[in-house]
Amino acid sequence: MVRNNINSSNIFSLAYDAEKRMLEIEFDSGEIYRHLNVPKSVYEKMVNSEFLGYYINYNIRNNYPCVKVK
Repeated sequence: MVRNNINSSNIFSLAYDAEKRMLEIEFDSGEIYRHLNVPKSVYEKMVNSEFLGYYINYNIRNNYPCVKVK
């Protein structure tokens, strides 16, 4: 997965694997969370969202299984 740096107040970078439908979110704190079964369309809406943190909280966080990687 290629990690893309993000200009956000608390999100450092994002990575997405379309084949595995896996999204990784790295926060400024250094914590990394991996969300599973995330459709590509949801990822695309997220990266095009004007309010990334809001989108993650309301559309990703409680809707897709998650594991803490780091």
